[in-house]
Parts: sequence; structure tokens; C-alpha cells
Amino acid sequence: GLEMAIAKEPDLMIVDQQMPRLTGLEVLEKLKERGIEIPAILATAHGSEETAVTAFRLGIRDYVIKPFDADEISESVDRALRESRLQRERDQLVQQLMESNSQLQRRAQELNVLYGVGKSVASSLDLEEVLHRVVEAAVYVVGAEEGSLMLLDEEQGELYIRASKNLDSKAQSMRKRVNDSLAGKVLQTKRAVAIGTDSQWKRTHTALLVKSLIYVPLILQNKPIGVLGVTNRLKETSFDSNDTRALSALAGYATIAINNANIYSEIDRERDTLAAIVEQTDDPVLVVDEEMKLILINNAARQLFDLPDVKLAGHPLEKLIKHEETIQFVTQETNGDVVTEEEIAFEDDRTFQARMTLIEGGSRSILMHENR
Repeated sequence: GLEMAIAKEPDLMIVDQQMPRLTGLEVLEKLKERGIEIPAILATAHGSEETAVTAFRLGIRDYVIKPFDADEISESVDRALRESRLQRERDQLVQQLMESNSQLQRRAQELNVLYGVGKSVASSLDLEEVLHRVVEAAVYVVGAEEGSLMLLDEEQGELYIRASKNLDSKAQSMRKRVNDSLAGKVLQTKRAVAIGTDSQWKRTHTALLVKSLIYVPLILQNKPIGVLGVTNRLKETSFDSNDTRALSALAGYATIAINNANIYSEIDRERDTLAAIVEQTDDPVLVVDEEMKLILINNAARQLFDLPDVKLAGHPLEKLIKHEETIQFVTQETNGDVVTEEEIAFEDDRTFQARMTLIEGGSRSILMHENR
């Protein structure tokens, strides 16, 4: 009977306390030692409190005294099967609840990471820092072993690695042909690609042996500019659709960071060009932003206000210039009539005709021409 119970694991057993080789309680003890839990009804001709306590400790569903009739045992079987079914359903619900809770916790962690990366993109102009943080977040959020962010070299028709996590130096230096690589296919089609563990270590176009991977495109103004990817070379686990969505969100952040960096670089170049032009004029010129912080100042203005030849951009104007009349002219409120032209006198008896131009967004440029 014991061997049959172990082999079959039935939904319910009826065991007699008096059996030829093992008693009913001994059978239940042997099953418990093996970690096998089978609902059971114990039948005995000599019931006692001690036997009942031991039987229920071993997990029996019911306890019947012989002799019993068909209705009694039938009712006991129905009750035991019903309790067993309810137990299984409860266990399943608990398991589902735990899995759902685990998924919610994981999702909350993903959202926290995505929020943190979003803040970095919004607050940092350091492209290197932001892209590395995007890759680190990708690896963390989806539980991958490695991650990389590849950008397109249009002249060479290749993808090169701009940021990575856990890649060795050889992998970091690899370049992938757009026309002959899986990452290139993602770039060309603008569609994510996922390969699971069913690939069985097949060699992909990445020239790396992987068990699972996700590649998602980086799209800037409807133009593909790169690929964000994660890979597992040892782990047996596959990525799912939630992982692909999380990676796509991070790819979007990377694209925003790249676009911000491009815009900033263009503004920087224009500012350098403007500064070079302004530097050539003999008239003092300065430009401030809406917070009255210095954006640009030429050498003539430095000499007029006795300022050192160091980087002054970003400093509050009132902390740099001590000439009260100039400060009052530049910082005047714009909610009323604004004086855009005024004669300003200095202690060395020189006077300047100051002209202020209000720029959209709150910035102001001031040109000062000396009266002769």
C-alpha cells in the first residue's frame, strides 16, 4: 500500500490502523518523511484520544470508527475531497497572489529606475553620464548580464558602441555592419527584436554566443540613430514583453539625451561664433539671461568694469559689477515701461550711451557706446 501511494499519489486514501505490515499511522508517517502529502481518512476499531491527536498531526482529513456504514464513509470521503479541493484552491490563490505581488514590486522598481533616468536626462547635459546610466538601468531593470548602446556611423555604415555595461574590451571595440548584423536589422526596420533561450546558444549576427537578447531602436525625429541592447550569455531565463517595453522607454530617454546634447552643442557653437564677433567690437557688450546671470561679455566690457579674464558665464551680474547705475539699468523690471536707452556716467568722467535689447525668453543684451 505504501509503495502504491508513493507511486500513484492519489487524491484520497482510506487507511486502516490495523494492517498486516504497517499500521495506518505508520503509513502516514512514512509519507510525511518523504514530503508526500496525500489527504487520508483513518479507520480504526479502537479509537483513542492519543490515536486521534497523532492522526490529525499527520494530516488526516477524517477519523472513523469501525464498524461504519456506506453512508458514513461516503459522507466522510465527500468531506475530505471537498476540504482537499479547497486547500488546493487556497494554495493556488496564495501562490498567484505572491506572484502578482512580486510582479508589482518588480514593476515598481522598474518605474523608480525609469523615473531616476528621466530626471538625469532632464537635468544633465553630460551625454556620457546619461548614456552610461541608461545602459546600467537597462541591465538592472531586465536582469540582464550585459548591456550596450550603439550609435550609427553613417559614413562607414556601421554601428559602434557608445556606452556599455559588463562588456569586455574586445566586445566594446567591435563595430557591426548595418547590412549584416542583427542590430543593423533593428536599425533598418525600426522594430525591436527579442531572442529567447530556445535559440540554444546559436551564433547570432552579433558574433557573440547568446542565450537571450533584446535590441530596440533609437529613433530621433523618425530617423534611426542607434540601438540599445541587453544580452544573456549564461542565464537560462528569457526576456518578456515587459522587458522590451522597459528597454524601449530607456531607448527613448537615450534619444532625448542625444537630441539635447546636439541642441546644446549647436547653441554652444553659435555662442562661440557670436562671442568671436562681439569680441571684435570696441564697444562694451554684455548679455544676461532671465535670472540676470551673465551669458556673454566681451573684453571691452571686462576692462570697463574691471573684471578678470576668466570664465564669468553663469555668475549673477550683481556679484560681478559694482557700478550701481549700470545694475539698475540692466535689471529694471519689464512689467511696466522699460527704459531701453540711457546715458550712464562713470567716476573717471566718461559717459556711455547704453542701449538694451530685450530678447524673447527673458534674456537681455546691452551695448554701451562711449560719448566722445
